[in-house]
Amino acid sequence: MLSANTLRAVTASADYTVKVWNAISGQELVSFLHNNIVKCADFAGSDELVITGGQDKAVRIFDVNRPDVSTTVVTHAASVRSVKWSSHRNVAISADTGRQINIIDVRAPSVVKTLEAPENIASISLTSDGRMLSCAAGRRILAWDIDSFDLVKDFAVEYDVSVAAINPARTRIVVGGRSDLLIRSCDFESEKQIATHKGHHGPVHDACFSPDGHVYATGSEDGTVRLWQANPGSEYGLWKTRKI
Repeated sequence: MLSANTLRAVTASADYTVKVWNAISGQELVSFLHNNIVKCADFAGSDELVITGGQDKAVRIFDVNRPDVSTTVVTHAASVRSVKWSSHRNVAISADTGRQINIIDVRAPSVVKTLEAPENIASISLTSDGRMLSCAAGRRILAWDIDSFDLVKDFAVEYDVSVAAINPARTRIVVGGRSDLLIRSCDFESEKQIATHKGHHGPVHDACFSPDGHVYATGSEDGTVRLWQANPGSEYGLWKTRKI
């Protein structure tokens, strides 16, 4: 994950560490040691604080200036699969491999709200403005409003989902398939499938829209990140249309 100013990056690893890097030079700046495999990490409001989660079920906060000291905010009942930072509400969000999602006030630090998915969670995602949280769980896709924590979307599909990402305008949901390797684009309101895309040769584990919503990226177990146009056929960046 990149910091808000894009000058630092943070990575989580199976070697029991989380590392912060200079995103320009690639130099390692600091390493946080854990006691088990770390699955996820994100910056918590600034490039000085890092929130982490992993196999030991604990969500921790580290300060880059004091790498040997950590604060355990919450311990999940299952391994922590994902941690995210919402810049809109200034809260961190953690999700485990079971059904639990915690909303965390980093300043306290404490859990201020707990959400529950209907099936085991595959992933969580935030819109680029941090206002909406989406969740892929089994064959269900859910979305919560971050201001009220109200569940605003919950619908079932006929395939196992690995990730669901909502565009900034909240008109589209991109869904990654766990076993069929497909990317599907669905209308947010009607929940109907609009398009299907092929390209990955492994399960899709992540998806994210650009802030303007014109492009989304998907990351796969096949070792690739692919960029897709939200509205194919339009000119955007490297995509050019040909006049015949």
